[in-house]
Amino acid sequence: MTEPPRMPPSSAPSFAPPPANRPAPSALRFFWAAIRQLDWRARARLLRILWLGLRLALPHLLRSLETSGKGGQRLRWLRPGSKASAATAESFHARQAERLCAAFIKLGPTFIKIGQMLSTRTDLLPLAYVQALTALQDAVPPFPTEAAWQRITEALGQPPQALFQRIEPRPLAAASLGQVHRAQLPDGTEVVVKIQRPNLEEIVRLDFQILRVIATYLERRPRWLAGVKGADWSGIVAEFEAMLQEEMDYEREMENAAQFRRNFAGWQQEIYLPRLYPELSSRRVITMEYIAGVKPTDAERLRAAGFDPMQKMTLLVRAYLKQLLDDGFFHADPHPGNLRIMADGRLAFFDFGMVGRITDDMRLGLLDAFFHITDRDLMGLVGDAIALGFLQPGYDPAAFREAAEGILAQYKGKKLSQLTFSELNATVSSTLYNYPFRIPASFTFVARALMTLEGMGQSLSPQFHLFDVARPYAKEFLLKRATAHVRDQVIGKLLRGEEVKVGWEKIWNVARLAYRTYVKRQPASLPAVSDPSPDAAVSG
Repeated sequence: MTEPPRMPPSSAPSFAPPPANRPAPSALRFFWAAIRQLDWRARARLLRILWLGLRLALPHLLRSLETSGKGGQRLRWLRPGSKASAATAESFHARQAERLCAAFIKLGPTFIKIGQMLSTRTDLLPLAYVQALTALQDAVPPFPTEAAWQRITEALGQPPQALFQRIEPRPLAAASLGQVHRAQLPDGTEVVVKIQRPNLEEIVRLDFQILRVIATYLERRPRWLAGVKGADWSGIVAEFEAMLQEEMDYEREMENAAQFRRNFAGWQQEIYLPRLYPELSSRRVITMEYIAGVKPTDAERLRAAGFDPMQKMTLLVRAYLKQLLDDGFFHADPHPGNLRIMADGRLAFFDFGMVGRITDDMRLGLLDAFFHITDRDLMGLVGDAIALGFLQPGYDPAAFREAAEGILAQYKGKKLSQLTFSELNATVSSTLYNYPFRIPASFTFVARALMTLEGMGQSLSPQFHLFDVARPYAKEFLLKRATAHVRDQVIGKLLRGEEVKVGWEKIWNVARLAYRTYVKRQPASLPAVSDPSPDAAVSG
C-alpha cells in the first residue's frame, strides 16, 4: 500500500509587525486579530491549551497570595496556619509537577516534546518538576495495540503477524511521536518496531499555528517577560517545526542514522548505532536492532554493572563535541531515553529523527570567537557576534563594550570548574537584554543540547561542569578544524594558484593553540579583564 506524499512544514498566516509610526496594538487586540485568522480546529485547540494553562497557573496564584499575606478577609482561609497552607512548598511543587506532566500528556505530541526538553533543564525548573517530566522521555501512555497493528499494515502492506515471527502487543516504551514494540524476525534476530501515533500530522499542524502566533506576540511586545529580546522566537518556532516534521518522517531518520554511522566510523570501540532494516520500514514505521542497556543517568545501575557514571558522561560530551565542532551534524534530542550504555561499555544512540546542522562558516566563526575570548579581544568578539548573527546593527559600540567588560568582570579569575554553561547563558542574556542582541535560531538547539548534557551530568554529580569536562577535547577538535582550514587556504594559494586571501592571523592562532595544547599546559581559568597581556589569558 502506498503512503501519502511527503508534505512540507505546514504554512500559516503571517502576522507582520505594525509600521514604525503606528503604536503596537494591545495584547487583547493582537490575539483577537490573530485568532480570527486561525481555522476553527486551531481555535478549539487554543481554548483547550488556555484552559489547562489556567488550571495550572491558578494554584500558583493562590499560593503567592497566601505567602504574601495579601487578599484581605476573602482569602483568610489561605493565610499561614490554615489547613490549606499546611502543605509544605516541597509537597506543593511535587503535586504541581505531576499536574504539569499530566497536562503535557493531555495536550499531546508537541507539548510532550517540549516537556522532554524541559526534563533535563535543572537551570530552569525546580528538581520536583524535572523529576516528574522525566516520565515523558519514554513512559508516555501508549495508543491502542489495534491502532498500532493497523499502522503497520498500512505502512508495510502486510499485517505484523506475517512480517515477524513474534511481536509483543504490549509496548516496550511509548514517547511523544510513537511507541516501540519488541519483536523477532523470522531468523530469530531480536528487533524493535517504532510505530508513529495516529493523527499526528494534524495535531502538530494545529499546534504550530498557535505557537507561531505566540512567537509573533513575544517579538512585538517583549518587555513583560525578561529575556525575550534574547531570542529569535519566530525562528526558534520555525526551526522546531522543521525538526519535528523531519522527525515525523522515519525514512529521513534512516538517512540521518546512516550519516551518523559514517561520521562515527572511527569510534566503533566507544560508540554504537543500532542496525536498521529498510525492508521493514517506511515513513511511519521503522524497524531496528534491539539494544539492551542502561540510561547514562542511572548511576546506581551503571555502578552495579561495573562502570563509572562520570566516565560515561565524559564519553557522551566527547561524542557531542565531535558532532558540533567536527561534523556540523548533531543529535538534537539527547535526553536519556535516546541513549544507552551497553553491557560492553559502548554508548548507543537512538532516535535520529531530530538533528541539527552547523555550517562551515558557523564553525569557523565559533573558532574565531574562541581565540578572541582567550585574548580578551572584546571588539573582536563584537565582530564575531555580528558575523554569526547574534548582534544586530544599530548598537552603541562604547556601551556594548562596557556591558561585555561587566560580564567578564563577574567571572574574573574564576576557574572553569566553577562555571556552568546555563549560568553563563543566563548572565549574558540578562546583561545584554537592552542591546540588539539575540540568539539565532540555528544556535538555539545547539545551546539546548549543551544545557541538556550539563543537566544530565549534574543529575549524576553536582560537581559536574560542562566547561571543565569539555575543555581539553574542545581544544583538540578546534585545533584539528583550524589546521584543516588553514591547510586548505595555503594549498589553494600556493599550489593551485587560487585567488584565496590567506588568513595569516588564523595561522598564528593555530600555532598558539597547538603550543598551549601540547607544550604549555596551563590551569583553566577565565581571563582577567584588567590584565592587558594576551599570553596571560588561558584558553577555555
